[in-house]
Amino acid sequence: MKNNNLGFTLIELVLVMAVSATLFGLVMFNLIGTQKSSEVGTQADTLISDLSSQQTKAMLGAGTANGTDYGIHFDSNKYTLFKGSTYNSSDSNNFVVNIDSGYQLVNTLTNGNVIFVSTTGTVSGFLSNKNTVTVQDKNGPKTKTITVNRYGVVTGEN
Repeated sequence: MKNNNLGFTLIELVLVMAVSATLFGLVMFNLIGTQKSSEVGTQADTLISDLSSQQTKAMLGAGTANGTDYGIHFDSNKYTLFKGSTYNSSDSNNFVVNIDSGYQLVNTLTNGNVIFVSTTGTVSGFLSNKNTVTVQDKNGPKTKTITVNRYGVVTGEN
């Protein structure tokens, strides 16, 4: 008589399931961290694009004969694109960009503004220690800092 023990024991099955669950948990943990980092980068990339757009409008005059300044005003949960040398919160031509609720903006800017001078695109009233905006994840350590130099060049750092 032959002994046909085909299959796996209960201990073998439980061991394989435990190893699989551990590996799955580690992969998911790493993917969530990567996603958060990517989302901070996306928020920062959108902001960098808007800064460059406002500078381009100022340099080209954006359809006005004499040219005009363009700028961005920063709050902790949004930023506002505006036209002119000063920010006026009641101006109907302002364009408000809201930041996703899990993030916030922290800036070191004078009055929370970056203003690009018409035709040159340089930053009005530039101060070297007041030229950053940081996008922060409210629930974690992920951040991205955006720096604007006196010439309006925008760079992003982790």
